[in-house]
Amino acid sequence: MHMTLQGKPTASPRVRLIMIVCLLPLVLITIGGLVLLWPQGPEQDLPGGGPMTNTAPGVSHAEARVTAVDASNCETSEPDPMLEADCMEFTAEVDGQEGSLYVTPDAIVSGVGVGDSLKVLDFTKSTDRAETETDYVFIDYDRDVPILALAIMYGVVVLAVAGFRGLRALTGLAFAGVVLIVFMLPAILDSKPPILVAMVAASAIMVIALYLAHGVSTRTTTALFGTVAGIVITGLLGAWMTSWANLGIAYSEEGFLLTGTTDVSLADLIVCAILVTGLGVLNDVTITQASAVWELATVAPDLKSGQLFARAMRIGRDHIASTVYTITFAYVGSALTTLLIVSAHDQSFFETLTLGEMALEVVSILVCSIGLVIAIPLTTALGVLVVRSGLRPPPRVAPSQSSSPPSQKQNSATDPALD
Repeated sequence: MHMTLQGKPTASPRVRLIMIVCLLPLVLITIGGLVLLWPQGPEQDLPGGGPMTNTAPGVSHAEARVTAVDASNCETSEPDPMLEADCMEFTAEVDGQEGSLYVTPDAIVSGVGVGDSLKVLDFTKSTDRAETETDYVFIDYDRDVPILALAIMYGVVVLAVAGFRGLRALTGLAFAGVVLIVFMLPAILDSKPPILVAMVAASAIMVIALYLAHGVSTRTTTALFGTVAGIVITGLLGAWMTSWANLGIAYSEEGFLLTGTTDVSLADLIVCAILVTGLGVLNDVTITQASAVWELATVAPDLKSGQLFARAMRIGRDHIASTVYTITFAYVGSALTTLLIVSAHDQSFFETLTLGEMALEVVSILVCSIGLVIAIPLTTALGVLVVRSGLRPPPRVAPSQSSSPPSQKQNSATDPALD
């Protein structure tokens, strides 16, 4: 028969002191890393970053609305997007001024029509206007409104379901975005060591986001230590595999751009990406395992340490299976276009997974999965040690005061929620 504690179990004063002593160096190292690695150089403007980042003199970016589409000069038998790009005539309006618009073949296939909002290059004041023979050139659709609406919808759903804790989680997410945009990316472009920058950024995000979302407690600190262990394992394994598998090669246009214009090591950048990818998943599994240990200790305080660990790991094994699927399918979804192209070629599936960018995806999946699988038992074991240090079962009630029908005792002892 298991007894239930009144209130949540807490660690002993001695264990709490030890956790504080271990936490302070992590916080101080993180602050010191932010100071030492903070980008000092001017913001870099890399060449070849796309039409939204580099324009010729006299050419500006603008938001346009399609006002007319004329396909009368196109043959209707077998439409060809390449031919339609030349024969179709588009008219767009920018700040009340109408002009001709050139639309790329892929955009024609997507169905650019009257009323669509677009982002364009404005050549009306450029000396190259006569050469381009058009006033505006299509860049992309203007998606500001739908994406902002979706973000607002996401925030409303989180707040409606999770309440104040959801608000704290969103605040932590915003802080993580600031760390990545203001510190990590500029520091890497400023030739700071990418792996160290990623470690410091991950530590700052973990400390603030975890405590902000889940509160300051020994349970959250346990999850934090488990996440740190997982991040260290993921980083070391990622660095080793990146070197062993020779992954530091530029396989994309972005990779060629970075290697040609900066001192950034692609191998280090890959490890940095693996760390950031694994951070969110590790936070998820570690806080879940810490919570599982605390809840089990609450409903069954008389469980021995080995029993408590075994029951928490039952939850952990289910979480491992589902999270590994999540990581794998997330990567497959992001690389679906590449997989479709590769699958059309005559080569074995294994060879496909070991070449080029697909090898990067496979290594990232496996490294992140290994990190989270190891972090779960580590967090569980640490949680058991912490919670058992302050666990005091309630005093047993004398038999004369606890007389109850045998059927009630039997039902209590066999409650499936405690098994």
